[in-house]
Amino acid sequence: MRKATRHRFGSLLKDHRAIANGNFVFDETLRITKNSVFGDGEWDWTDKDNLRLHATQDNKQRLNWNEMTAGTSASASRKFPRGVNQRFVPILPKEIVEDLKRAFYIIVHFPSLLRGIRKRQNKPITIVYVIKLVTNFLSHLYLQSLLKEGGPAVRRLSDITLTQIRTGIYTFPYRCERLKGILMLLAEEHIQINLAYGRLQWSRLDLKNLRWPPAKESHNIETLPDPLFALLSNKSCDLVAEFHFLMGRPATDDHRTSSTHLTVLRWPRFREMFQSYISRRNVTRTKGTGHESGHSHGFVREFNTSPESVFEFLFDVQSAAFNVILLYTGMRYSEAASITVGSLIERNGIRLIKSSLIKHKPSDMPIDQDEWVAISAVQDAVLALEEIAKCNFNPFLFANFETVKAGKQARPISNTGLTCRLNNYLDKIDTRENWKHWRLSPHQYRHGLVNQLARAEVGIPYITRQLKHYYTLLSERSYRIDPTATIYGQQRQRLVNNATGLQAIKEANVEIAKDLYGEGRVFAGGGAKLHIERTEAFFKGIALEGKAREQYIEKLAESGGGPIRTGVGFCMRNHVDPQRLKEAPPPCIGDLNCNPHTCIHSVVPKGRKADVIARYRFAAKQLASPDQSYLRSHWKAELNSYAAMLEQLGVPLPIT
Repeated sequence: MRKATRHRFGSLLKDHRAIANGNFVFDETLRITKNSVFGDGEWDWTDKDNLRLHATQDNKQRLNWNEMTAGTSASASRKFPRGVNQRFVPILPKEIVEDLKRAFYIIVHFPSLLRGIRKRQNKPITIVYVIKLVTNFLSHLYLQSLLKEGGPAVRRLSDITLTQIRTGIYTFPYRCERLKGILMLLAEEHIQINLAYGRLQWSRLDLKNLRWPPAKESHNIETLPDPLFALLSNKSCDLVAEFHFLMGRPATDDHRTSSTHLTVLRWPRFREMFQSYISRRNVTRTKGTGHESGHSHGFVREFNTSPESVFEFLFDVQSAAFNVILLYTGMRYSEAASITVGSLIERNGIRLIKSSLIKHKPSDMPIDQDEWVAISAVQDAVLALEEIAKCNFNPFLFANFETVKAGKQARPISNTGLTCRLNNYLDKIDTRENWKHWRLSPHQYRHGLVNQLARAEVGIPYITRQLKHYYTLLSERSYRIDPTATIYGQQRQRLVNNATGLQAIKEANVEIAKDLYGEGRVFAGGGAKLHIERTEAFFKGIALEGKAREQYIEKLAESGGGPIRTGVGFCMRNHVDPQRLKEAPPPCIGDLNCNPHTCIHSVVPKGRKADVIARYRFAAKQLASPDQSYLRSHWKAELNSYAAMLEQLGVPLPIT
């Protein structure tokens, strides 16, 4: 029977002083988490009442000390893992485990005593990851000491030498980037004086002076190419709009023009079908699978279609809605998996999604602390998922389509499950198999959005706000970003996370530069011919071709000073050289006479083909609209201009 738990909250100051003086008593009843005390063989951070933690797998929120302690029954009966990322099973003497438990109790609950951290670490997934990383490394040193003939075996933390660490960091099979900081925490004075088995043989300064191995190269996330981004967006938005049309309400995104007459003819009573289908799923929820046969016969007789066909349609709509939200918010998996029914709110005329996770913020913040702007297509996707939630009885919008049984806890879809859904959906809509070798991941959508925003030149502050790399104060009335909160005194590396933001922006700039200066490129616009002649003459003059030319272009893109955007293309005129400006003053400066269709400096690379097609279609729609009859000549000229560009780019007409 467990002893009465020691409540440290009433004597926090006393405990703080005891740790600082090195006379704190680590008894087994110390409260570690809501579910665990110090003496437990497993520390468990799971919390059914915290919605944010539902998006994280339970095994990433639990740490089993017994399984890694040599000589225990748990370690003896443990099976070796089969995962490709698990190189070995950590095993440590009980003396090391005891001192690690002491150290991490202090790190988690008394961070103000330590250098490098100033506040309590509240994210369980981070705590567990950090402990597993250091236990893996120390286990590596322990196992190496056992294999070394004639050398003393490591039994305690105080047995480990700086030489062993120096050798171990180069033979450790995992990444070491965060290991240095964790080991430096263990060397903190307030931790060392509280260890049960003696002081360490190394200090913070020793670790700083070590030559650490270079960071292992990480494979950059491939961004979504424009055609793939367009395929996912168009198909998904159309399918979501079709669902709303069948439900008898107009979509918020009124730009969707996809024909739905075939579905309407097949399902003229869709709303009734949907309600009947919900009743069917309720039978499954309360009685279990296999009790729906009575409903099936009546459903087919009433609506002349099978429940399975409705299941397939709703399943696809759910997948499409996942895609729309990921494409146009850039949410991380953990953020998307935390969205629940009722998350769509309105403030000062702006529709927002209540989110629940901000990078580097604690997990116990109010559920609506952070918010995402929801454009019309995203609003439609959220509303569609809220309707589908009535079928699976799951308040999480990013969830499996399976029915949550009565009495069972609802959970969001797992990261692996979401990845599988995204790829299966792509396989289904990619009828031409253009992307059959492409593998999607939730984070790839985030990366792809940054690429699109960077190419649209919306600016670093907006991208930062969209990605939620840190929380910014917004004007309640206009929802504009406070420039002081986002720009003043900030480094660019802090504004946009290196792994996602800066890399995606760099790739976007390089992509534009390659479109404009790469070998064998196709262009449209009034300046297409002149641009090709000048570009090829330049690279021929400096004798660069092939790979050397590509590297030059990449350096050019990194140097900044990109071309000026003009509609669907770019202005390639030199607007800086005073002599050039004096020889031929450009009419576009000051007089607003820029005409990218005919100007000899206007260039439209093939990478902008999707934009040209979109404008061609818009011009055709406006030309056919009775409301625009007074501008018929204008829209006719626009249509002809974009048609000429498409012909230059090799796109066959007509385009419907």
